[in-house]
Amino acid sequence: MTSLEIRHKFITFFNKKNHKEFKSSSLIPHNDPTLLFTNAGMNPFKNIFLGIEKTEHNRIVSVQKCVRAGGKHNDLDNVGHTARHHTFFEMLGNFSFGDYFKKEAIAWSWEFLTQTLGLDKSKLYISVFKDDKETYEIWNKQEKIPKDKIFYFGEKDNFWRMGDTGPCGPCTEIYYDLGSEHFSGPDQVVGGEGDRFVEVWNLVFMQYFEKNNTLTDLKKPCVDTGMGLERLSSILQGQTNNYHTDIFSPLLKKISQISGKQYHKNLADFSCLKERKNQKQINASFCVLADHIRATSFLIQDGVMPKSDGRGYVLRRIMRRAIRFASLLSDDKNLFSSLSTSLIDSMQNIYPELKVQQQHILNTIKTEEAQFLKTLDQGLFLLEAEIKKMSNKGINILDGKQAFKLYDTYGFPIDLSSLILQEKGLSLDKISFEKELLKAKELSKKSGKTKGLLVEQNYLTSVSSKILSEHGKTESLVDSKNNCQASVLYLSNGTKEVDSLKNTEEGFIILDKSCVYPEGGGQISDSAICESLDSKSNLKLKITHCKKEQDIFIHFVKIKEGLVLNKDKINITLDKDVRKAVEKNHSATHLLHSALKTVLGDHVNQSGSLVTDKKLRFDFSHNKSLSVDEIKSIEKIINYEISLCSPSVAQTSLYEDAIKNGITALFGEKYTDKVKSIKLGSTSHELCGGTHVKNTGEIQFFKILSESSLSSGIRRIEAVTGYRAIEFANNNILENKSIKQLLNISDEDSLLENIKKLKQDNKKLSKKNKDYDHAKIDIKSILEKAEKIKIKNIEFSLIMEQIAVGEKEVLKKLTDQLRDKLKTALIILVDNKDLSKNKTIVIGLTKDLTLELNAGNILKKLSAKMGGRGGGRADFAQGSIENLENFNSIKKEITSYF
Repeated sequence: MTSLEIRHKFITFFNKKNHKEFKSSSLIPHNDPTLLFTNAGMNPFKNIFLGIEKTEHNRIVSVQKCVRAGGKHNDLDNVGHTARHHTFFEMLGNFSFGDYFKKEAIAWSWEFLTQTLGLDKSKLYISVFKDDKETYEIWNKQEKIPKDKIFYFGEKDNFWRMGDTGPCGPCTEIYYDLGSEHFSGPDQVVGGEGDRFVEVWNLVFMQYFEKNNTLTDLKKPCVDTGMGLERLSSILQGQTNNYHTDIFSPLLKKISQISGKQYHKNLADFSCLKERKNQKQINASFCVLADHIRATSFLIQDGVMPKSDGRGYVLRRIMRRAIRFASLLSDDKNLFSSLSTSLIDSMQNIYPELKVQQQHILNTIKTEEAQFLKTLDQGLFLLEAEIKKMSNKGINILDGKQAFKLYDTYGFPIDLSSLILQEKGLSLDKISFEKELLKAKELSKKSGKTKGLLVEQNYLTSVSSKILSEHGKTESLVDSKNNCQASVLYLSNGTKEVDSLKNTEEGFIILDKSCVYPEGGGQISDSAICESLDSKSNLKLKITHCKKEQDIFIHFVKIKEGLVLNKDKINITLDKDVRKAVEKNHSATHLLHSALKTVLGDHVNQSGSLVTDKKLRFDFSHNKSLSVDEIKSIEKIINYEISLCSPSVAQTSLYEDAIKNGITALFGEKYTDKVKSIKLGSTSHELCGGTHVKNTGEIQFFKILSESSLSSGIRRIEAVTGYRAIEFANNNILENKSIKQLLNISDEDSLLENIKKLKQDNKKLSKKNKDYDHAKIDIKSILEKAEKIKIKNIEFSLIMEQIAVGEKEVLKKLTDQLRDKLKTALIILVDNKDLSKNKTIVIGLTKDLTLELNAGNILKKLSAKMGGRGGGRADFAQGSIENLENFNSIKKEITSYF
């Protein structure tokens, strides 16, 4: 049975049991700071289980994509070395929110496995929580499972908790016996560490609420089940290893085609221990690549980009680990990126968004691949140098400071250093590494600034839950009112509830209703002035900021005059100028998103935005800078839409209907069943809960201020609208006129062409100056310093000197001249004109020496010794070095660097 058939059968089975199919959520958890990635099928429903959100459907079935790499659940280091560990996997799950419970969940799980899929009942075993007699009885009496096939386990294995406080309950697990013919040993028991008994399905019964180590019964118990598609596929396809299923076979085949190596299922076929060990390493590389390309492609598709922190850093670790394993298999520098096409081809019918994002995914992987391969050789060389030092000193633990230098300076992942050391029977001092990392983070924190009232997130969550249960959600008047009257429900000074806030004090208030837009979707919140409805009160407070927590509006305030008390009735008046300016910029981001897709292609997707009253910032996926013509085209499209004064159309619909109608949804966002969309102009139609202009003409004018690189594969545009855009354009016109006057250029002549001519003239003058400087260098005296060297019966001249030049181009030209004069030679020149900076180093080889020597390799070794970096070809290399203290000693032993 194929994995596609299993997926279809699971959804169909629970559809017939009145379950609503829920499409997989993004791998980026929505509004959940506790998780790096979606790592279980229940993550998208966490707030429903907690009672924070309500759902229209009490029964749901889903196939959820998950990643376990980084954070508490981290399988990264195990991938490639076991049969069932993955960074990316898919979780089949059925859920009940206060509807059915144990009897139905158990009955349907057994029915699906034994009847729908046809698994042999005799190979299935059950585990239950030691105190859950009810579940034991259901398995034994309802499903007729013999008592000797039901096992009691403790809390560690069979009791599930969301956290120290929250829903929890016992779970029951279904195991499949792969057979004693495949596995033997004391660990091969149900619930043991061995691989014979595979955990197939976990059924969690949330029947309690835990607080302060006390359990109370939930009024509406819930069911949360999870079953890994990869494991189930291996069982149904008669395999003992997930990587031998149809999920991975197309990828393994592609790796074999590119690398020329073969994956072997049975290592026992290799009688020679050395051959078996070598093949085991090859197999591990195949599995790492097949797994990591899945995690990489899906994470990029969901909006994660390789970066130096957060989710981006985990993605970078996954990618660089894969690239390193790829380098062990093949010299093909695009092996890893080439696999993305095979993955997308095999999964695009299930996840069509992969195909839409294909070029973006491929470009992102290629960029990271190229960047890392540049540093990989140098990092490996430096690590090998450290290992050699360790060997000479008789130590087997690498100092964390050295590991941190590799990580911080050369971008060499710490887990890669650890893996290479492990392969050589060595280890890494992770404690001292963590200390160095902590120091760097503390230094980074000191350079940052914070402002305004700081409030703990846990406190806000607790307060909003309390208000939600006592008063219900905040009535939103954002779309209909610029001012409104409201009652104060809660007052806080930022750390605790208070009875009042008085003049000059800061805090936050919660109201029964509000016309203030809470920050969200990249849009800043409204600001407003509030006064008391009591004529005797002189209260005046400013709402500086507003955010939304669990449908509760949290208003951060500063008291300007008077006193505000709990239960006071106040009047809220928005700052209309700020709201209008924000609306112009927000609507412009929608038009910009659409224009970018039109000009650059459908691979463009929003990866972040900031909309303020002063400007807009828009981050998007694209792998190269925009040309002047592209920027012109984008501005032209947007300003044309503005000139049409097209009305903006807001509508509410079901999410599924919106997607079917082609309305754009942003990757990484979580949407409710009912969604709001905004149509602007002829091409822009997006899901959005923010505020917008009534017609495009209100935007007035759009102008891009800058376009830059934010990170690998992500570009950033900053722009202005309205009078700020007009002011910017006018200033540019006036500035250009002033420059023309300064350069004595007529109004009819092109400023750009004249500046180009000036640059060319300047370049010619600069060349003359360099030629003059070069003419002053005494080449004859340098040639006299040439030494005769003999290596492998080849005799050649060596010049290794420090020269005060000050210009890299002069140094390169001098190197070429010396090579031409000496015919067979190695030239190493260092510019020592300014000792306060990194010094330029240039290495040149005559062509006849490149069969035995390599300028690039010599430079890498010298850079490692003197600090610095660089690279180049076999006959020419250039770079920079940090210090010249040991220059003369290195010169004496230079032949050891060849």
